[in-house]
Amino acid sequence: MAAPLAGPRLTLVFGARGGLGRSVIAANVAVAMVRRFKQATALWDLDWLSGGQLASALDLDAAGNWAEVVGGGRQAAQVLSPHSSGVRLLAAPPAGSSPPPTPRQVVRVVAELAKLSPQIVVDTSFPHLQHETILALFDLASTVLLVITPDIPTLGATRVLLEQAQNQHYPPDRLQIVLNRAGVTDDLHATDLEEHLERPILASIPYHPSVAASVNRGVPIVAAAGSGPVANAVAQLAQKLLGFPLVNVAQAGQSILARFPEVPAAAAVSPGPSGDGSGLPASPVPPSGATGPQVTSLVPIAYATDGEKIAQIKQAVHKELVEELKRQNLTLERLLDPAAKKEIRQTVLKAVIAIVDDMADLPLPNREQRAKLVNDIADEAIGYGPLERLLADPQITEIMVNGPRQIYVERAGRLAAVPDRFTDETQLRVVIDRIVAPLGRRVDESSPMCDARLPDGSRVNVIVPPLALKGSTLTIRKFPLTRFKMEDLLGFGSLTPEMATFLRHCVMARLNVFISGGTGSGKTTLLNVLSQFIPGDERIVTIEDSAELQLSQDHVITLESRPPNLEGTGAVVIRDLVRNSLRMRPDRIVVGEVRGGEALDMLQAMNTGHDGSLCTGHANTPRDAIARLETMVLMAGMELPVRAIREQIASAINVVVQVSRLRDGSRKVTKITEISGMEGDVITMQDLFSYEQTGVDPEGRVLGAFRQANLRPQFAEAFERAGLKV
Repeated sequence: MAAPLAGPRLTLVFGARGGLGRSVIAANVAVAMVRRFKQATALWDLDWLSGGQLASALDLDAAGNWAEVVGGGRQAAQVLSPHSSGVRLLAAPPAGSSPPPTPRQVVRVVAELAKLSPQIVVDTSFPHLQHETILALFDLASTVLLVITPDIPTLGATRVLLEQAQNQHYPPDRLQIVLNRAGVTDDLHATDLEEHLERPILASIPYHPSVAASVNRGVPIVAAAGSGPVANAVAQLAQKLLGFPLVNVAQAGQSILARFPEVPAAAAVSPGPSGDGSGLPASPVPPSGATGPQVTSLVPIAYATDGEKIAQIKQAVHKELVEELKRQNLTLERLLDPAAKKEIRQTVLKAVIAIVDDMADLPLPNREQRAKLVNDIADEAIGYGPLERLLADPQITEIMVNGPRQIYVERAGRLAAVPDRFTDETQLRVVIDRIVAPLGRRVDESSPMCDARLPDGSRVNVIVPPLALKGSTLTIRKFPLTRFKMEDLLGFGSLTPEMATFLRHCVMARLNVFISGGTGSGKTTLLNVLSQFIPGDERIVTIEDSAELQLSQDHVITLESRPPNLEGTGAVVIRDLVRNSLRMRPDRIVVGEVRGGEALDMLQAMNTGHDGSLCTGHANTPRDAIARLETMVLMAGMELPVRAIREQIASAINVVVQVSRLRDGSRKVTKITEISGMEGDVITMQDLFSYEQTGVDPEGRVLGAFRQANLRPQFAEAFERAGLKV
């Protein structure tokens, strides 16, 4: 059986906003195709918002309009209006009188026009790529002419539109830029526009007053007597369009019809080519009296079809993708190379798009959902599966995977479930292995818990069955894209300017600061902010389980603990690193989190000349933080009297900073407490600053105020010695 014809050639003229001269270009390109290149051309005015522009530009009294065709009352051949140039116009109905045609109706109209003309030029101005009618036209078009003018608002809108097209994996070679009114201003030249849009300009139509005159007379400028720069530029554009590869409109039409099964069974689409010479699939006329269903615009990114069918499609594409990657000699090590991730992803995306485009029976009703399928498959092949989109969302600060079927995220301090899912436990374990393997760590039944980090520094905790009864559990504390400064914390209302100045002086005066707080309260964030006040000429050693501190100084040594190997040996714990750091000539020691016996070594370092150290720990109040330190010192295995431990703490730590996450998700420094010494066997403390909650407003926001005690800290002399004003 012969392959269906690829024709006709459909050229779509599009714009990111109104007033670009789109209709003028569409009319003149169509006339140029007939007059200069002898190509029978149909011109379709599909501007349903402000239709009638093309009839005016050609000075035609329309014999009918496309609303009559899509409504089933007339055939396209009956309503086409002939122009003296040879162009035949399918005019628009009065502005706003008819809803846009559905994708199925678009396919049918194109099929009818294809019987009459090998060239079809379609003019539409609707600027949203989420609209199904526009997406159907994009799929059918051999070339989309994106019209721009040399002004900043148009550039901004066009850049957004190009990003939408890229996100939906629209072939970039089919989307061409046309600069209209070139030279109307000296501020923006073609090279400037190409640099801003990061795309070449296919054609530049110069500005000339004769264009407005031709529009007013209803005579296309390419049909006027003689030729000028505008007419020549349009003719060259038409010639370039005739040289672009044809899209297989028959296959694209079949795919569109398969994606939109809303037509009743009595009006089912007959399979295969129509046999009418157009090469397009046949599409029935809607039942009598039908007005045509409304198009759903801005469809949410979700699969509107059977999940089992999608899973089968993914498996089939995966098999094809593996074979394609083998043909390209892309090894597993290369695919998992973080340095080449962007390049590899583009390669994989191209391969997946090619495979998916060959699947004519793909049951997805729009390009946006097809793009989601392509992204999902690429993420599963070389990324972290459904976590990729969540990791890319800057508003998400934490991701919690509770087995393959449940994912929660934290935004603005509040937890919410998301619709993303893993296919099964196997896919989740593959993603976990991709995270921990590059770090030389493993997760299995013999070692079911692990701390790790992503290449960007995000902190990861994993626990798998048999300890996790509902499936593997994955918790990711995202690495912030921007490094917070004290000004940011002030803007968030986390503390007052007086508190900020006091904490800055504490760091600059080399006081030992212990930051206390609960999980997710912002301890590490505050530690990062305070570390920015350490002078740049000091040697800093950071010690963490999973490296996530972002110190801005140049002279920083980052140490990270190591779990045991397969034989259960080779572990290096925080305590080992703290002891070793003392032999590295540090000016400052920063411990990401004190959890156990390393507390003793940290206190000894603070008491033996390594002042100015910073560390964090879990506790609900400053008093609880001191009690926990006592317990952690005892975990070191040395039988020390409690009083001796307390004396070590009282002499080592100067300030305890308590941070808390409140019930509305906000994070605040709730106490800054000085350790003032010992009274008997008790460590004495005094609050210098505190936050007092007074209530909750109707919207759930916590109400309260910061308080400052009228006390002079005992270490005020340290401020003065450092030249800092108390």
